[in-house]
Amino acid sequence: MFACALQGQAIMKVKWASRFAALSLGAVLCSAAPLPVAAQDQPPQDQAPQKPASLELWPWLKQGKISFNARFRFEGFERDGAPFTATAYAPTLRLALGYETPAYHGFSVFAQAEAVIVTGPADYSVPTIPSQDRPNLPTILDPKSMQLSQGYLSWTHGELHKSFALTVGRQELTLNDGRFLNFSSWRQIHGSFDAARLDADLPLNFSFTYAFINRFYRQDGRNATDGEQPMHSDLVNLKWNKPGQINASLYGLLLDFRGAAQFTMSTQTYGLRVTGPYQFHKDWSLVYTAEYAKQKNYGTNPNRVDANYYLGELGPGWRGFVFKAGYALLGGRSATDKLTTPLAPPFNGWTDLFLNNPSGGGGNGLQASYLNASGPIRFLGGAVATLIYYDYHSDNPRVHYGSELDSALAYKVKRISDRWEIGWRFGRYWSDRLFTPALRTSIYTSFTL
Repeated sequence: MFACALQGQAIMKVKWASRFAALSLGAVLCSAAPLPVAAQDQPPQDQAPQKPASLELWPWLKQGKISFNARFRFEGFERDGAPFTATAYAPTLRLALGYETPAYHGFSVFAQAEAVIVTGPADYSVPTIPSQDRPNLPTILDPKSMQLSQGYLSWTHGELHKSFALTVGRQELTLNDGRFLNFSSWRQIHGSFDAARLDADLPLNFSFTYAFINRFYRQDGRNATDGEQPMHSDLVNLKWNKPGQINASLYGLLLDFRGAAQFTMSTQTYGLRVTGPYQFHKDWSLVYTAEYAKQKNYGTNPNRVDANYYLGELGPGWRGFVFKAGYALLGGRSATDKLTTPLAPPFNGWTDLFLNNPSGGGGNGLQASYLNASGPIRFLGGAVATLIYYDYHSDNPRVHYGSELDSALAYKVKRISDRWEIGWRFGRYWSDRLFTPALRTSIYTSFTL
């Protein structure tokens, strides 16, 4: 044993680059020395072979979450007048597959791929994709595509009465009801954002969200001329809620586009939103919304913008049924001085004619008055019907654009699976001073895992 000690001292003098080899040699020499009697009397213990790292990793990965969506839709769109000479129709299949790893010290990774396949004879226009541009046909914004729709790293940390989550990468973002910023759950390409987002649950029913957005991936896909829009934009949203009574949001959205084609859409928007429902009884509630926002030019925008946004909704709710009247104003004084919402999917009608705040027909801006009724169909369990009537006017000067009737039916096939849904959607626009009469309808079936 004394010889082993001398060998250990010699080993310590070896340079750092060769220590591992020297220590291994010392261990062999020491093992050759006679063992104490007590140690010799003990039987050798079996050592379990170490498992390969890949085998240890696989059980951990199996604890992750797989997400999947398949949605087939046949959509038709007809518009009267020039330049439209025929009805557009698009049979498309959306496939989305995602995976989220289990959390490790609060960290997890999520990735999702998205593909849109044209499944049969189709004839429709996607104006921002040269190979799919058909100027004589109405636009159906479902181009064939294959892309990484989401891919991000997230970290969560929770304590009593407060928690934090940080998400960095390509992700889907929503601000309140989506009027100013959202992805599109209806279009086959949802759209996403390269962003860093911080979410914090705070004491006293407060929550806070901040996001820095570096790029917006539009619903017309990565092959479109405007499919990727670089920006340096900020989102701030402070929320407070009293369950069953009120939800309040104080928000700001600062858009600073870096592509010259989008400079005129750089704006700063600050708003306050208050919404319900206010629950009177387990069956009855008051559905309400009140929102105001001010939008001005910002960053790279060469134009002067000073526009208002108002939203008001009111009506009763009973056992899943909702009937409400609403009014939305998107201010506009001219083609350059009006409210814009470039990071949001269409609002105000399922024909998508009012995707952008309009200027035309002798007016600027939009006033939309509407009645909305929705609720379950009792004799068809799992079915929900929606009916909406819109009346459209401009903001300045006031002219009548037209009116629209929308209806939809969505049915979850509960007898087979709650994850399977079939549905129908319909929109009919009657023109007065803006656009031409239009009819848009679709049937779909969807399975989500």
